[in-house]
Amino acid sequence: MRPSPEIVAAARKDLSDLVAIPSVSARGEGLERCAQQIEELLSSAGFQTEQHSGGVGPFVVGEIGDGPFTLVIYNHYDVQPEDPIDLWTAKPFHLVERDGRLYGRGAADDKGEFVSRLAGWRAFRAKHMEPLPFKIIWIVEGEEEIGSPSLLGFIEKRFPDTRADLCWWEFGEVDKTGRPIILMGFKGILAVELHCRTARADLHSSLGAIFDNPLWRLAAAVSSLRDTAGRILIDGFYDAVLAPDARSSKLAAWPPFALEDLQEETGGRRLLSGIDGSTFYEHLNFEPCLNVNGFHGGYGGEGAKTVLPCSGVVKLDFRLAPGQEPIKIAELLRLHLDRTGFEDLELNILDAEVLGVRSDPSHPAVEFGAKLLEKWFDRPAVIQPSSAASGLAYPFVHKFGATLFGAGLTHHGAMLHSPDENILVEHFENMIGFSAEFFAALCDHAAVLSKGIVNA
Repeated sequence: MRPSPEIVAAARKDLSDLVAIPSVSARGEGLERCAQQIEELLSSAGFQTEQHSGGVGPFVVGEIGDGPFTLVIYNHYDVQPEDPIDLWTAKPFHLVERDGRLYGRGAADDKGEFVSRLAGWRAFRAKHMEPLPFKIIWIVEGEEEIGSPSLLGFIEKRFPDTRADLCWWEFGEVDKTGRPIILMGFKGILAVELHCRTARADLHSSLGAIFDNPLWRLAAAVSSLRDTAGRILIDGFYDAVLAPDARSSKLAAWPPFALEDLQEETGGRRLLSGIDGSTFYEHLNFEPCLNVNGFHGGYGGEGAKTVLPCSGVVKLDFRLAPGQEPIKIAELLRLHLDRTGFEDLELNILDAEVLGVRSDPSHPAVEFGAKLLEKWFDRPAVIQPSSAASGLAYPFVHKFGATLFGAGLTHHGAMLHSPDENILVEHFENMIGFSAEFFAALCDHAAVLSKGIVNA
């Protein structure tokens, strides 16, 4: 049964009101106002609410229920800047419907996700007014778009001894064929800069016959880090990598899309050696990788300038597997550079906060969640062992001890972080219906869920 018109209308108004608040964490704008609105919405839905200061934006916490099973729901109310404003076809902070889509900054990331879940909760409570037999902790932050710098500290301080069973992650995906994707993990990330200086100032390029070039040194250093198959050559790099469990390995062995489709979509042509249609999905899910983000130095203007640069910079990022600690990898990188003759290169760490996580896809709530998603989206749900990207799920998986469950409405053309961010009206209503039934299923199975046993 579709959500009632009244539930949907209230949800659309809530989303419109939230999108109208330009809660841009990069500018520190609108965050207190949006946090207050979020708290009022949770409070009116029956949650005991509180706010806690963050480094930039407040945290909002809503709690309800009691029992042996605990669900943590995580969302964020901050959004990306609206720039470039001239590429929007609608006002970014005014929710507008056009051709079956709702456009506005935050419509997908992440206000639409929050509102659809809250609307589902209202629909559930309209039919289930009895005391909730499990506990919900709903955490909504205002700093996700700037890297969640306060999140781990907040959880450690506010919930020092709290354990949870399931974390409903801030978003989930719907692929271009309409299949809902359940994300069970994320890779970690380490971002660094390598600096090289070989002279006080740029020199005439004729002196390249006797003086080394910083860009050549950086290129040589980078080429020592990885082979043509993408295998990282730093001693000890793979020592802490956690192997996937049997269920995750089985899921990754059957890609939900073809490598050729990904190549056509991205325009990517040159594959790493050893990558083919039978191996690419396992690499996306499980393998760490090293990327060169850019070289900077010397002359890059029009025409020729025969110069020997005095300095150069290369920016790198490592996508890390669960078990690998970013700071430890940075230490191994420093040792590698020193051992291979690049001790003069300066290493600066840009980002080492996000650790990789991967949860058990056999958790019973994940299994019946997948069945409900299939019902509402009329497509089999795809359980993806890990995103190829990174997300700060570590505090929820390792501090709370929760299984990650990433299910939501972000569709293939949602234009996240870009002009004309949008969601599909159909997906919005599907997630309201799914959320209501997911809460009901958790209620039905709460007594056995914490033991990991359920027949659904």
